[in-house]
Amino acid sequence: MSNLNSESFAQQQINEKTNAKVSSNPSNVQTIYEVHSTLNNNSANHDKDFSNDKSTTKPSEKIFRTSDQDQYENQYENTRDLKSQHDIPSDSENEYELISDFWSDISITKQDNSKDKFEAESQKCIHNAITCHKYYSYDPKILIEYGNDLSKYIPGFYRLLDLCKDEGLQGLDKIIIYEESLKNLCNDIDPLCFKSISEISYAKLNLVSFYLIGCYGNHTLIAKLLLKKNIINEQLYNLLITSHSSIFMDYINKPSLRPGIYLLILNSDLGLIIHWPEVGCYEENGSSQRKKNMVNLHRYLTKLTDYQICFMSDKDLESFDWNFDNSDTSSNEDDENCYNFKVTKSQEGRDDFKIYPGFKVNLSCINEINNRVQYDIPLYPIVIESTTNQSFVTRKLLKEISKLELITNVTADTFPGYLKNKLQDHCIHFNRNTMNMRALEIFVKYGLEMDDELLSSYHGALADAKLQNDMKKNREKNEMNDDIKIIKVMALQKLKESYSYFEQSIEQKDPTEIHLLQKDISNNDLKRIQKKYPKIEYKIVERIQINTYRWKNMKKRYYLTYKIIKDMLKDVNDNDEITESAIETFDNMFKDEEMDPHKLIDKYIQQNSLLSNLFKNFQNKYINEIAQKSIQMTRYNDINFIQELLEIQLFEGYSDANENIIAAFFEEYKIWRESTYSENINGILPQFVFDTELNNKIDQDYKKEKHKIEEDEFARICNEIEKKYEDRPMRLTIINVTEDYLSHSFQIYTEVEIVRPNQLQITIHETSLEQPDSFHIYDDEFYISIPILHSHNSTTFPLDPTTYEFRKISQFDRKFLLILWNKERSRIEIFFNTAYRLAQCFKTSNLIKPFKVLNTSEKVLVAINEPKELIALYDSEKVLLYVFSLNDNRSTLYGHYTNIHLLQWYNNKVPFVKYFLFFKGTEELCFVEDSGRARIFNLINLQFKPAVCNFPPNTVNVLSSPDGSCIVAFVKNKIEVNKPIEKSEETDSIISTDSHNEQNDDDNINETCRAHVCFYTRFDSISKVIDLPANIQSLEFLQFTCINKMQTHLMSFDLKNGCFNSVIVKIILEKNQYRFQEHMQKKSHGHVGHVKFIDSTNIEPKTKLNNLIDVYKLMFEKYPIDSCIDPEQNHSLSLKIALDTDDDEIEKYGEKFEGYISEMFEDLKRSTKKPATILKEFSTSVITFQKLNIENVKFQEKYPSKYKLGEWIIQLCCLIPIQIAVVRNGLFQPLRDELFLNEYDQIEFNEGYGHHVDRIAKNISFGWYEGIFKHFGDKKVKVVSNMGERSCGKSYMLNHLVGTTFDGSTMCCTEGVWMSLVNTNEYIYVALDFEGLKSLERTSQEDLLLVLFNTLTSNLILFKNQFTINRDMSIMFQRFQDGATLFDSDSKLFQAELCIIIKDVPRAIREEIVRLRFNQFITEEEEVNFITKMFKGGLNIIPWPMFNEDSWYKMLATIKKILDKQEAKYENARTFLQASKIIMAKLKICDLSSLDENLIHNCVTILKRLLPTAISHGLEQKDFIIEHLMNHDTGKQIEDPIVKISDILLQDSESSEIFTDSSDCPLNMPGGYPTQLYLEQEKDYWIQVGERSIMADSNISLCNEYEYFAQLSGDLRCYFEEHIQLRKKSSDDSKWFTKLNKFFKYIINRRISRVQDWYAQNTAKFPQDNSDIINGKYAMKHEITKLKLLWTLCGLTCSKCDLKCVKNRNHSEDHDCLTQNLIFESKFLAKIGNFLAKMKNQFHNKWKTDFVQVKLF
Repeated sequence: MSNLNSESFAQQQINEKTNAKVSSNPSNVQTIYEVHSTLNNNSANHDKDFSNDKSTTKPSEKIFRTSDQDQYENQYENTRDLKSQHDIPSDSENEYELISDFWSDISITKQDNSKDKFEAESQKCIHNAITCHKYYSYDPKILIEYGNDLSKYIPGFYRLLDLCKDEGLQGLDKIIIYEESLKNLCNDIDPLCFKSISEISYAKLNLVSFYLIGCYGNHTLIAKLLLKKNIINEQLYNLLITSHSSIFMDYINKPSLRPGIYLLILNSDLGLIIHWPEVGCYEENGSSQRKKNMVNLHRYLTKLTDYQICFMSDKDLESFDWNFDNSDTSSNEDDENCYNFKVTKSQEGRDDFKIYPGFKVNLSCINEINNRVQYDIPLYPIVIESTTNQSFVTRKLLKEISKLELITNVTADTFPGYLKNKLQDHCIHFNRNTMNMRALEIFVKYGLEMDDELLSSYHGALADAKLQNDMKKNREKNEMNDDIKIIKVMALQKLKESYSYFEQSIEQKDPTEIHLLQKDISNNDLKRIQKKYPKIEYKIVERIQINTYRWKNMKKRYYLTYKIIKDMLKDVNDNDEITESAIETFDNMFKDEEMDPHKLIDKYIQQNSLLSNLFKNFQNKYINEIAQKSIQMTRYNDINFIQELLEIQLFEGYSDANENIIAAFFEEYKIWRESTYSENINGILPQFVFDTELNNKIDQDYKKEKHKIEEDEFARICNEIEKKYEDRPMRLTIINVTEDYLSHSFQIYTEVEIVRPNQLQITIHETSLEQPDSFHIYDDEFYISIPILHSHNSTTFPLDPTTYEFRKISQFDRKFLLILWNKERSRIEIFFNTAYRLAQCFKTSNLIKPFKVLNTSEKVLVAINEPKELIALYDSEKVLLYVFSLNDNRSTLYGHYTNIHLLQWYNNKVPFVKYFLFFKGTEELCFVEDSGRARIFNLINLQFKPAVCNFPPNTVNVLSSPDGSCIVAFVKNKIEVNKPIEKSEETDSIISTDSHNEQNDDDNINETCRAHVCFYTRFDSISKVIDLPANIQSLEFLQFTCINKMQTHLMSFDLKNGCFNSVIVKIILEKNQYRFQEHMQKKSHGHVGHVKFIDSTNIEPKTKLNNLIDVYKLMFEKYPIDSCIDPEQNHSLSLKIALDTDDDEIEKYGEKFEGYISEMFEDLKRSTKKPATILKEFSTSVITFQKLNIENVKFQEKYPSKYKLGEWIIQLCCLIPIQIAVVRNGLFQPLRDELFLNEYDQIEFNEGYGHHVDRIAKNISFGWYEGIFKHFGDKKVKVVSNMGERSCGKSYMLNHLVGTTFDGSTMCCTEGVWMSLVNTNEYIYVALDFEGLKSLERTSQEDLLLVLFNTLTSNLILFKNQFTINRDMSIMFQRFQDGATLFDSDSKLFQAELCIIIKDVPRAIREEIVRLRFNQFITEEEEVNFITKMFKGGLNIIPWPMFNEDSWYKMLATIKKILDKQEAKYENARTFLQASKIIMAKLKICDLSSLDENLIHNCVTILKRLLPTAISHGLEQKDFIIEHLMNHDTGKQIEDPIVKISDILLQDSESSEIFTDSSDCPLNMPGGYPTQLYLEQEKDYWIQVGERSIMADSNISLCNEYEYFAQLSGDLRCYFEEHIQLRKKSSDDSKWFTKLNKFFKYIINRRISRVQDWYAQNTAKFPQDNSDIINGKYAMKHEITKLKLLWTLCGLTCSKCDLKCVKNRNHSEDHDCLTQNLIFESKFLAKIGNFLAKMKNQFHNKWKTDFVQVKLF
């Protein structure tokens, strides 16, 4: 943002605000003056030149952006602090308004003065994006717990391109668009601007523009720059520089900033594009992957900015080698710098197979392991085939008895018979967990009918417990009665003690009290009561308080009277008369019922004149205080009160007066004593009935006792019954018994054992490794890691042996592939799932659902290739081979190769194949016959290899090593003990014969187990024979596996010792090792290569950091320098090098860098011979880091251009190619945002091909390019693609032709189809980078699909081939032609221009290549040649120069000319999107019908889907986003013309009368009759109405199934009355109704016309007689008819008045005018008209002057 240079304007604004604040509140003077001064001081610093600014900015307490508006916001913080210092009142806190208004005024003024009206809006959007950040104004003194991603804590900081690992690319790095941060950037600028990566509003983003500077280099200086600009605080700075160390990066959970490209918005005008580097990427000895990432990211940096700053520290300068390494520069010293080397063989390798001790897992915990066959069912264990897991299966034959859960309903009569029948062959067992005593009682009483025998003791025990409980309650009750008596005595004693004066005067008449007073309380009883009732004494004191209402009033009156009389007499000398009068008054006042003290005193002032003067001295305040204290007196303790009452003598010598007072209180006491005391004491006495706690405790004890009895008796009864019926073969388990009391029936829940066929129990045991073992393997290749077998890793499920026969099991990661033969259905059933889900499947018989069903013969051999995810089946009867493959997500199994006939390879004789297996990791199978002959069948060419290996005929097992390097046959031989063993060169026993020979029954015969190893590379013979150790003797169990992909193990069972064990196998492949040996070396001094000599003995390695500058050379070596496709995209680059060094060295370094860069580019041009125009304008400058001020105005003036944000983001997205399709498993797989469309892998074509083509096309998405195509929707599109063999430089050529960056981001090698865009002023160039052909991983069908897609979509195809064109390439083209003929009928498909580029052709033989090689091919193929069929008979053959020739890049101009001559295949981007997706969808489902048919079907389908919204609202989309009716080909909206009201209502012969009828007068008529003047005014009024424009058609709701017509038409009726004519102003409702009806018809017809036009424009390019087009018209006509019927008005008379009904014709409710009857009926209006006519006749001569105007309303 430009700095504010108008100090006068700022001064004026502040003065105005200041004056306003001061005038309103003088206390603000000093505060606002300080704010004013601060603003002026800050604004004065804006004009400093950046080169002279030597001061460093001190980080503020808050993270603020250094911009004009931010500086003024800083003043608000200062103002807030000043406010707190000067205690400005809260009601005048307007500092924020002052600053905000000031900034607003500045912004408005700048906007008014700006040439670009969008400038201010742009600045405002960017400013808001910064200030809305969570940490924008965060106090740096507060420590933040930073997360792993530090970019989230920097305001205005957005990650654009992220460098991350991709496990799918073998852990290589890839550069991706960071979608989340890009979304935040877009939505911070304009909310809802980013809805998805494929839906960005670039037009809105283009309102924002700013300058951009690229920053790269030393990460510490970049972080220091952010700290200097107050963008980050010290804490974040330290994390940024620390997190970049390699040690720190090992802690993945530590806060860090990932390498990539970031945008930092500094202010409204300026942003930084920061390349945050990888660790060591600029070092010369850095890894190749890091250098590749560095070059790619720098390419993106230079494409996104024209101006870059390289940050270099002083250490970077020290490591910079100023001697440019120019290997091509000729000099006299070239010969001296030549080094001679020779290659020598250091070691000769030989295939080898060795074994070493392996693991041993004890299986003693597994009981079912055996090696038997029962009932023809094998029960031996199986080691699961897996190259990565160590698991095994055990089998066990279950008993024939199985369990069945039943629920039986019986009555009391049938219950005994049911049990008697069951107990004949079943013993009884009670489920103790589900049965209870009640159920057992029912069972014994009604079922066994043994209640007297079994239940009598139980009932007796319950009765005893009940009796004991009752006795306990009685004891507790008696004890409580005693407690009551003692408490009463305690209370009475306390009463006597407390009120002894009153009590001695009361005669005891109550015999109960007399009895209690005679009772003594022992100390033990007292202590027991105190312990049992801890608060009883406190409660007694509380209860003997005299709490009657009258007593409290007497206490209150006594205190009041006493206080008044006492204070009145204190100043009176001895005066008997006054004293006697006071005694009398005291007595009267004490007995008076008056409670108001004021009234009481006034009363006795009047009665007693002697005391009146004394009373008058009392003030109201004094009286109120006494009254208040008297109230408090009521709460005074009664015991203390009576004591004080007896002691006080108010009138000395007048004892009668005091006695009268005491007597009055005594009388009240006696009343309380007789009536209330006993009640109070009874309230605290314990009562057994209400002592819930005690009651509950006793009941709880009883319940526990009862529960224990039930448990004991339940166990006893169950045991007795079970013992009585235990001698039965099967079990009847009683789960529960319930009783229905209404029907007196019972439900018996049982589990009954029944006889069933044998069940085979399968248990899968999985093992695991401990973490330390995994690490040790990496350190020691022979480390023995022990797999751990846990019980929770075992899964069991049943298998019916009468239905299934076990064939094969293999493990793929966590899933198991189980292959069974279904005997009942005679088919192979394949199951693929985790062990748990397999168990769930087989445990519930009705849920058994195979993963795949194969209808083969029973004699089938199975081979599994886990690394390739292939499954092969060999039908030994039909001699047929079937190969199946899992798809990418392993969700389906499809045929890879089917019905491969092998009989011809065996001389048409059925061979006896005994073993059948894969070479692991390959597409080759090994067939081993019973004779031992082994052959290899290749699935690529479907042929047997000629080599044959002969294994011993008695081979027991044959396995492939996990890496596929060898096949091992395991043989068991019998040898004589005394006969010496002959050893040949190919026999190598690593264990002595005695240690592993197995003694046979015959003493002279031993058995030995051997492994015959045959390596793949030498399959014609057995390479080695090894004797196996003693623990590996069960050959039928053997399986190979790998642990952690490091150790190969041969696993088996040792059933004698109960072990699962292995041996480690080390396979050594034949490989000669070579080394590069220096023959002669030139001696030198100083710098030699990358080594610096320190002295004669020590050499110190030195890491050069020249890549900080050399990165430009590396980038231009890989990517184009000048743009070939569009010279206008050539922009010169500027580099400023910011050095963290002293000022006095800058000039020296400037010259050195300029010379270095110049020499570097000269060398680049010599070595690459690329066009390099922009390098001539490459500018270099040097500055110190301290002087760098990128926000200075003079610095900004050097920026070459300003970027619109939307276009800049498009440029960013176009840098990253996207994968749009792959070919796998013989299928073309379109992608949706680089993800598979898995839901369409298996499509059922019940609804026809067209339906699925549309559905698939709709789900294909090109990711971020979708929004770019929509943004440039009207631009023409040309598609350039490449094809050819692998590794022939296809992507490199396409990059230099079009300017793309293939092989730069997510691509480690090209797979499938990748897309990128280059946008020019005239065209959008779509570049498609195709996978290389003739790959071993691809079938011919997959190559065909790639070629078809390329040919169908491209304008220009660059087919790049190696120099030698062999017959294989011709055969490949002819195969493609077989598929192309299917598209023959469609002339629009094959329009591409083919350029066959023959790579690296020497100049001397180019003519021969063109004339002879291809001429021969065309002559042989004649009219069916692919050129005629696919490319309309023409193509370009270009022998491409050698890579080091000058003409290599010049030939690109030839390709450019061919492309320029071609017409664009796609009229606009929308057409390209639609057509390309249709083609991809057709190829996916192999729909080779006409493309036009699909385009028509897709177009009509879309229109029919949008038709209801188009009819109802005149839009294509209403919710969320408004989409108008559009021509989808041109991108233009369907016309919605502006129409005047007069054009609607003046369309017939009555047009002249419509608005001239006086009865429709909307104005007040003078005299009730229209005059000439009035008629003229009325006419003018209607003319004005007619000139009004009617509302547009779009977004008028004309149809809604959720609204009645009255609601739907309400808006239009209101519009008509508001803008045309009010109904209440019309005297003739019929005419008003006619006008309304015309208005409605126009609205409907306009909508219909626009929808028809919309349909016609979008289908105009297709034949109108097409069935889809016609069906679409029928659908549109149907919707139009419904709309017309809906808007046909009724017009009959309203049921409530005489007006016309304005509902639609088909309404079923009462007729309604919908006016709420607020206007006069027409009859009444007619009467008024007649009355006015009579008045006119009577007063015709004088009505103009004398008649009083009559108003109708």
